[in-house]
Amino acid sequence: MEAEEDKCVKFQNGLRPEIKQLIGFSEIRNLPTLVNKSRICDKDSRAKVNCYKAASEKRGREMGRGKSY
Repeated sequence: MEAEEDKCVKFQNGLRPEIKQLIGFSEIRNLPTLVNKSRICDKDSRAKVNCYKAASEKRGREMGRGKSY
C-alpha cells in the first residue's frame, strides 16, 4: 500500500500547478482514481481557458466596430 501512495505523490509532483492545487487537497491515494481526476481537471481547465479566449476575441472584434458619426 505504501508503494501506491509513493506513486501518487510522485504523480502529483509532476502535475501542472493549477491541477496540482485542485487535486492536492483531496488526498487521493489510489493511482487510477488520481489519474482520472487529474484528467478531468485538465480537461475542465482547458475548456475554461478556451471559453475566456473566445469571449476576449469576440469583445476585441466588437470594439473595432464603433458607431460611425
